[in-house]
Amino acid sequence: MKPSTRTGRGLWPGWKEETCRPSLPGLLTRFLFVVFGLLVVWGGAAFDPAAADQTEAPSVSVSVDRTEVTIGDPIRYTISVTAAAGVEVEIPLLGEQVGDFTVLDFGELPPRTENGRVVTGRWFRLTTFETGQHLLPGPTIRYRQPGGERKRIDGEDVSIAVLSLLAEAGQNPTLQDIKPPEALPFDWRPYGLVAVAGLILAGLGGGLFFYLRRPAPAVAPPVPPASQLALEALRRLHARGLIEKQQFETYYVSLSAIVREYLEDGLNLRAPEMTTEEFLSAAARDHQLSPIQQERLAEFLSQADLVKFARHRPGLEESEAAYQAARRFVEETQPPQDQHPHNSPGAAATEVSDAPS
Repeated sequence: MKPSTRTGRGLWPGWKEETCRPSLPGLLTRFLFVVFGLLVVWGGAAFDPAAADQTEAPSVSVSVDRTEVTIGDPIRYTISVTAAAGVEVEIPLLGEQVGDFTVLDFGELPPRTENGRVVTGRWFRLTTFETGQHLLPGPTIRYRQPGGERKRIDGEDVSIAVLSLLAEAGQNPTLQDIKPPEALPFDWRPYGLVAVAGLILAGLGGGLFFYLRRPAPAVAPPVPPASQLALEALRRLHARGLIEKQQFETYYVSLSAIVREYLEDGLNLRAPEMTTEEFLSAAARDHQLSPIQQERLAEFLSQADLVKFARHRPGLEESEAAYQAARRFVEETQPPQDQHPHNSPGAAATEVSDAPS
C-alpha cells in the first residue's frame, strides 16, 4: 500500500502524510522560526537597561578644589562613585592620615541619580604643613553586583603643590642670628601711682589728726535769769556809795533803770518806752503783778520821778528805803524757777549809765 500524500492538520507544514518525512521547504521554514525567536530574545536582553547595568562596572571620580595651596591651607578632596542601581558600593574611610595630608573633617555626599545610575561619595577636608609636591593616592573602591562576587576598582592619584609663605613673601628662609636682648623702656606710671596714693593717704591722715586734735568749741555759759541780773545790778549800785556821796539824782536814775529793765526782760513789759502812768496802766492790764505789787511799784516810780524831774532831794534813809523797795519788788515778782537757781550768775549785769536822763 502506498503512503498517503495529503497534508494532515496535525502535521508541520512541509510534511507529507504519505511519507511523514520533512521536505526541504519545511526545514527552511523551521530554521527561520528559530532564528527569529533568538533575535527577539537577544534584542530584548540587549535593550534592557537593568541587564546592561549589571554588566557595566562602576566608575570612580576624584577631585580637589585646589591643586596649589600654601602651607596649612585646607583642601576639599571628593570621591564620587557612579554605579547601577542595586550595586553595593563601599567607599573607604581615609583615617587620620592620607599620605602627607592630615584629615581634618569628612562627610557623606547626598546620593543622586544621573542617567539611570546612582552617584554616591564622600568628601574630606585635608591639610599639610610640609611644603613641596605631594601625591594623594587613589582610593580603592569595592563593589558587588547582585548575585555576583566582590570586586575592586581604583581611583586616580592627585598631585598637589604646597607652597611656603616665606617663598611668597620673597624672604630668605635661612635662619638668622639671635638678636641681642633689648632694654625695656622705664615706665614711671607705677611709681607715679604709688606717689599719688601716698600723698592722698598722707593728706587724709593729717586731716584726721588735726580734726581729732582740734580744740573743743567754747560753750557759752547759760544766761542768768533776769531776776538774778537785776539783783546783781542792785548790789553793785548800792556798793558804789552814791547815797553817802549824796548823788541822789544819779542814784535814782540808775535805780529806776534797773527796775524798768527787769520788767522788760523778766515780765516782758516794755517799760522804758512808756511814761510812769502808761506803764502802770499796762501792768494793770497784763495781770502779772498783784494789786499790792502794782501799788508798791507805783509808789517807787513816783518817788524816782520826783527826784529825776522835780529836783526833789531825798534823805539818806529815804534813799535806802527806795533801794530796799526795789530789791523786795524783784524778789517778789521773779518766777518760781528763778528763785533757787542751780548756777550763780556767770556774767555781770548790764552796767547802768551814770549820766542822768
